[in-house]
Amino acid sequence: MESEPESSPTQPSEERLVLRPIVKYIAIGLGFVTLLGIEYATYRAGIERGYAEGVASGEVAASVNRQAVDNLRHFMQVPSAADAVLLKAVDTRAESLAWIKDAALRREAEWVLAQALITRGNAVAADAMVRELIGNTQPQTELWVRRALVTARALAAEKQYEPTAFYYDYADAFYAGNQDAAARVALLTERLELLQKVVTEPDVLQKELAAYAEKAAQLGDAGKELLAGIWANKGLIYREQGTVVAMEQANRCFKKALQVVDTQNVPELASAAVCVGSLLLEQGERERAESMLRDGLQRLADSQTDAPYMLLALRDLARMEQENGNTDAALAYLYRAEGVAMTHEPEQSSFWNCLYDQRGWLNFVRESYGAALADFEKALARCGKNTALQAQPLEGAARCCIALGQMDSAERYLLDCIAVRSQHVAADAEALGRVCFYLAGVYDVMGQAEPAADYYARAVEHIAAAPNHCEELLTDAMMAQAYTLTQLRRWTDAALVWNALSDKVKDNDTLRNQIKVQLDVCVRHGADLSSESEEDEAEE
Repeated sequence: MESEPESSPTQPSEERLVLRPIVKYIAIGLGFVTLLGIEYATYRAGIERGYAEGVASGEVAASVNRQAVDNLRHFMQVPSAADAVLLKAVDTRAESLAWIKDAALRREAEWVLAQALITRGNAVAADAMVRELIGNTQPQTELWVRRALVTARALAAEKQYEPTAFYYDYADAFYAGNQDAAARVALLTERLELLQKVVTEPDVLQKELAAYAEKAAQLGDAGKELLAGIWANKGLIYREQGTVVAMEQANRCFKKALQVVDTQNVPELASAAVCVGSLLLEQGERERAESMLRDGLQRLADSQTDAPYMLLALRDLARMEQENGNTDAALAYLYRAEGVAMTHEPEQSSFWNCLYDQRGWLNFVRESYGAALADFEKALARCGKNTALQAQPLEGAARCCIALGQMDSAERYLLDCIAVRSQHVAADAEALGRVCFYLAGVYDVMGQAEPAADYYARAVEHIAAAPNHCEELLTDAMMAQAYTLTQLRRWTDAALVWNALSDKVKDNDTLRNQIKVQLDVCVRHGADLSSESEEDEAEE
């Protein structure tokens, strides 16, 4: 058996290949680099060939344009969509307009939505968005000032006066920064015009006018004419209330207006001329008053701002013509005033009551009782119930009914008038006594002597209690009372009144003889005057 030959010591032995770790990692790294190189080469090939070819062919641009057009088309349809769609777009505008990356352009898009709401008469819904847009627009620009005023006017048209203050203040701050006094005067004038259209409560009007007066005063000479007009407007509001206290407040306001302007050289502001003329009339300077009223009336414009001054001038001129005995000319002014008021004066204004009341009395003087009654009824329809403004037209309506022989209606009007005067203007005792006198006369004509005697007694009591009362009216009321008591055969009561009358007509022999005859009749029927004599002695 042959044995395998032993290895020769000089012959190398066969060994297995073993890689070192560093060599292995280098190999793996080279593999990744090779792979990245292949991917980059592929990407570059796509960019240089595929994308470049796509752009060159217009495919990329067309895709981008289609998306932009779709977004734009959708946005352009929103302002004319249904209200619900528009309101939803406004509420979700942050998401729906996210495709517009430029902030200024996105604000313009939001303004388009707000403007759509305003156009539809929904400025209240646009208010919050416009405020936000204005707050994000810095610095202020005249474009956004104009947009603020568009919003303010729309809110005012929707009877939302208070929110308009934000936008007017915004615009005023802009013009103040630019030192544009003329623009601020125009802005404040516009605010006054909107105020008169929207606000009718006298207290609110007075408060707002006081704030505007402060703003006008800050403008110096530029705001002087406007300031005079504001004080005059405050005076007009007081004057329309018709009470003694209100008239005093009105005159104080007119005097402040006079302090702003030179009464000898009234500026071109027609409203100031009217206010000066009205105050001069109150002070008794009729000639200068008439000149200024006519001059101011001629220069006033047919606008909401000038309307109160035009109405003041027309009513004052009517009053002057009435006092001069020119009733037809006075009525012409008042009918013209009605035409002006139809366009510019709110339905709820107390002006209407004053106008129709004044016109009713003029027609009454002309003995046009039907026309006068119609005017008084219009006045009553405009002033509500249980207010001091009812007193005059109620009395006027009653006197028209008396003249027309409508005694039942006259009784109703006079009872209402007494209730109103007793509750609201009791301080005018003579007027209350006069109305009682008329009601007693109505009962007299209707053959109701008992209530007639009662109201004659009330008339005498109220008239006598009034300071500086009319003696002639008191005498007439006492005469009527005495005759009614005599008719009722209340001899002692009648004799007491006849006796009191004898001292009042000492200079009138005819009346004294008449009173003596009636007194003798009462005494013959048992009238007892001793109680009165005892009272006189006790007083002495």
